[in-house]
Amino acid sequence: MSKVSIEAFLSVPPCSGGIALSRLLEGIQREFGEKVAITIHRGPTPRLEELKISATPAIIVGDLVRIMGVCPDRETVVAALRECGMI
Repeated sequence: MSKVSIEAFLSVPPCSGGIALSRLLEGIQREFGEKVAITIHRGPTPRLEELKISATPAIIVGDLVRIMGVCPDRETVVAALRECGMI
């Protein structure tokens, strides 16, 4: 099975939601290890503009789930991984 990609977009300087998302993704990485590929983008990036993301923190799991402006809870991220066929 290939890895499920998770992309996170955080503001610079980080807001409380961005800090919470960073911590959440550290836990997801520990829990799922090699099954996920996590990329964290900080500040304005071409990818942020490409995806038309207008608020941070934001997270993309696979190509199915986009959450903008809030840090999702663990259950939401796990559900997104499930939708991608990982679990």
